[in-house]
Amino acid sequence: MIGAGEIATKAHIPAYRVHKDVDLVALVDIDKKKGERAARRFGVKRVFSTVDDLFQEMEIDAVSVCTPPQTHAEVTLKAFAHNAHVLCEKPLAINVDDGKRMVEASRARGKILMVGFNRRFQPNYQKARKFILDGALGNVYLIEDHLLQQSPLFAWGKSQWFYTHGIGGVVLDLGPHVVDMLNYLFGDFPAAVTTRATTHLDSPVEEFCTLVLEYPKNKTGVAFISWLASKNIENVAIHGTAQSLYVSPRFFLEVNATDLPEVSLWRVTTERLIGMKFPNLSLLGPHVRGETNTYRLEIDHFVRHVRTNKTTCSNAEDALNVLAACIAMKESLETNRRTEIPSFKPVQQRP
Repeated sequence: MIGAGEIATKAHIPAYRVHKDVDLVALVDIDKKKGERAARRFGVKRVFSTVDDLFQEMEIDAVSVCTPPQTHAEVTLKAFAHNAHVLCEKPLAINVDDGKRMVEASRARGKILMVGFNRRFQPNYQKARKFILDGALGNVYLIEDHLLQQSPLFAWGKSQWFYTHGIGGVVLDLGPHVVDMLNYLFGDFPAAVTTRATTHLDSPVEEFCTLVLEYPKNKTGVAFISWLASKNIENVAIHGTAQSLYVSPRFFLEVNATDLPEVSLWRVTTERLIGMKFPNLSLLGPHVRGETNTYRLEIDHFVRHVRTNKTTCSNAEDALNVLAACIAMKESLETNRRTEIPSFKPVQQRP
């Protein structure tokens, strides 16, 4: 484990500890006391204060990079230099040049570079993608993604990078998640983006953004990301010429255009019942009684592909294109204009 912050201790370390095919042998954090506290808590035997010390003393099969984004490139490149596979938290990097270097190193070494887009492993979103691929929705022309959360300082600890100008802000924090979800569902990469943002807490970075992403074949993705919500709100609406889907981690509803008014009322009523923790509604599927641990599913996927050395469903090229979109979103904010997004590789359909 590289990094002992909240994403490591709440998500990555617990998932690795219970995995039957993993030995979690070492933890690295620049704050060695912090690393030692985490090591005692989770029973990790070795603690290092630098990645160089780790690789000097141990042979490692794979690492999770859970450090601030501006360090992702340096840490990942060192891991590849020592023939380790990498699961890196999003965003891939803080600029496209660093991202390209990471992708190229992954290819040159023949090592996996997977980025932590854990929403891909939510069963309802996977089911929605299958609906799209099977043609059940007709031509999907619009997808809306809402990802509204509390400030990360409330939810994920006190790391200052979130509010540091140039590397922080909601665009680089939540933007990768919504862009990856739109790419995953559309099966394509966006060509341009228009971004609008606001701040309400005298912040040096943007805290709420509206994103309009233009995809090939006249498809549009709209996303709303926020650090200002009083509670977490996550849902996706997928609109096709045959029917629409309304999806969240705990909700899945098909809507035919001919019965929209009645079903919409049913949907709103059911969502309120969810908020009241109303039990045993078959409409809600098998996950209503508890949240699916998407981080555990993500790490299971990573470990399985490390063992077989196969390409993961969330690969380096996907992450590089997501990063390019997020950088374009930042540029759109600064210029107040529509910004084109470079694409680095044709999309490939994956399970």
